[in-house]
Amino acid sequence: MKKNIDELKSKLVGAVQTIFVPFDNKLKIDYKSLRKHITYLCSLDFVRCLYLMPYNGRYSQLSENEILNLNRFCIKEVKKRNKVIIVSDPIHTSTEIKFKFCLDAKKYGADIFSSICREKYYSDKQIYLHYKKLSSAKIPLLVHLMPFLSGYDGANMQWKDSTLKKISQISNIVAIKEDTKNKEYGKKILKLYRNRFSIIFASRKNLLLDLRSYGLKSYLNGSSVVDPYIDKIFLELFRNDIVAAKKFIIEIDDPFWDKTVKKYGWHRVNKACLEINGVMKRFERLPMIALNDQEFIELKRNINVIKKRLRFMKKFYLNIDFTTNEK
Repeated sequence: MKKNIDELKSKLVGAVQTIFVPFDNKLKIDYKSLRKHITYLCSLDFVRCLYLMPYNGRYSQLSENEILNLNRFCIKEVKKRNKVIIVSDPIHTSTEIKFKFCLDAKKYGADIFSSICREKYYSDKQIYLHYKKLSSAKIPLLVHLMPFLSGYDGANMQWKDSTLKKISQISNIVAIKEDTKNKEYGKKILKLYRNRFSIIFASRKNLLLDLRSYGLKSYLNGSSVVDPYIDKIFLELFRNDIVAAKKFIIEIDDPFWDKTVKKYGWHRVNKACLEINGVMKRFERLPMIALNDQEFIELKRNINVIKKRLRFMKKFYLNIDFTTNEK
């Protein structure tokens, strides 16, 4: 069992690719475009793991039955292409219902089940019991460290050391997704738990570089929605050439976050980028709202500047001269 877990954790190193969920013009899940998205990502030799997450996966716009069918579809499509697949539970529901999703994910062949706990925080015991229940499904688990809302004053709060220490007792929790985007908190988590969990960071690449010396090995793809080869280049520089990695961040990653995400928001930008690449349309169900046509034109202008710079870098670092599109 330990050998299997160690092998699984080894595949969580590097960039973990997010699966984004498209809708058609009638606002039904567009499974044709979703298959195209997954097929392309799985065709890349540097992609090891795909992660269907609750917010990037638009779970808050879906019914529980839609989420169940979506999880099954993604598991099937990824596993037949021999990659690791992580699927998630509904954002707001009881532990008992989340447990049923966990069992279903195991039945259909998911490698890891990710659970987010969005109930207000009252005690470590409450959180421990939630994940302990899921662990009885006997599938590797990922804990999504979305900051809690305090049940006492409603304030946002990071996961406490005592909470993490408590859940670390649950043996089949193999990974955590760190979501604070805070350097000092990230350093602390890596120092305490890098040998216990695979820790997948969600952040800009400058923070990833800051945490490199503290043992960071895994992250969510982020700006590579523009082009997955961003991750191939960045990982090579991250591991071997810090000076070049910093220049790469200034040229590619910083403009993505500063000129697009700050203005329009991450969740609207990611699907708009995939529309630019011909993968899916940016349709959303309310209360999420997609970029309008004028916003999309402006976004595309900024993204094309990044793509132009990236074309040169792909030729320089990878000896290829083309603009990658998910087609």
